[in-house]
Amino acid sequence: MTTALLYDPIFLEHITPENHPDKPERLQMAMNVLEALDWLKRDGLTLLAPRAASEDELAAVHERSYIHTVEEAARKAAEIHAGGGRNTQRFATDTYVSPKSYEAAIRAAGAPLTAIDAIMKGEIDNAYCLVRPPGHHAVAEAAMGFCLFNNVAVAARYALDHYGLKRVMIIDFDVHHGNGTQEMFYDDPRVLYFSTHQAPFYPGTGQSNERGEGEAEGTTINVPLPATSGYEIFEPVFRQVMAPAADRFDPQLILVSAGFDAHWDDPLGQLNLSTAGFAQLMKVIIEEARFLCNGRLVLVQEGGYSLDAMAACVATCINLLLGDDAAVDSLGQPPHMPYRINTDVLIAELRRLHHLTGYRMRNAPKPDIARLRREVKGPDA
Repeated sequence: MTTALLYDPIFLEHITPENHPDKPERLQMAMNVLEALDWLKRDGLTLLAPRAASEDELAAVHERSYIHTVEEAARKAAEIHAGGGRNTQRFATDTYVSPKSYEAAIRAAGAPLTAIDAIMKGEIDNAYCLVRPPGHHAVAEAAMGFCLFNNVAVAARYALDHYGLKRVMIIDFDVHHGNGTQEMFYDDPRVLYFSTHQAPFYPGTGQSNERGEGEAEGTTINVPLPATSGYEIFEPVFRQVMAPAADRFDPQLILVSAGFDAHWDDPLGQLNLSTAGFAQLMKVIIEEARFLCNGRLVLVQEGGYSLDAMAACVATCINLLLGDDAAVDSLGQPPHMPYRINTDVLIAELRRLHHLTGYRMRNAPKPDIARLRREVKGPDA
């Protein structure tokens, strides 16, 4: 396998206020872990410099007036900072800009485009885009939820428009629902959007009855989950809902909004996945990509606000993309919490709601939970 890591130091220059969750250290910690593992020189891993997305590429999903507003806000932030003012300015309720934010944002949006170009040319098999600011909350005309431009949405439209693909799937396992991504493709039957997320929770969208409209009805699949939901719930959702939905849709490319704030150690979310749990879910996604679209798979960084957990999950995903199967984990399994839903009833209802009855489920054996715990805790677990 040949995997590309797309990263640029400009992402660290999108400055947010002290104690803001989306801080540059998120990416710096991930890079530090990769360097400590000596994986940046690893066979099969290539480093690609992300290009900037053009205005036309951004305008495929965003209003041009909004794009110009972001650029102007960064320019004004630079003027204020040059005059002795603060280095970051409020742009939206929870979203900030600094002098280099526009440059960072257009390269964050350009990273998956760079990856798609390399995949379509046969230069790489898959890619991880370690970027910020994140994207999946940004809507056509506004910033939201730390996001300036919707990186995954820009990538999906690029694949459809530039390469003429007919079907692109987006998988979003961030703890927050990707309202912007859903909104941009809610009436587009060429994009299947699948999201697991905590509910009720920010931004308040992503109910299971939000299924798309018009010809795209059925191409939005939301799985809202209550707080404390862990791997025992996620695994059957991915195996018995996501995988059959993907099989039915038959995507030519899979994009992943890779948010690791569903990790049990995350300070914002209250879901209960471990790094080893994320690894198992990624194996399902990689299996789908290999089976359906010749391994064409691009992960794009979204949330994840525990520095240790996010760095471990990034390294783990890159390891899996390269063909290994081990998780990089120093945090171990989550504390035991009671589950609030009947998983069998949930799966049956989701399969009924999305007309998946009769579509095959993967025959892979259910992972050994005890073995997973031993892997992350050690042989005495």
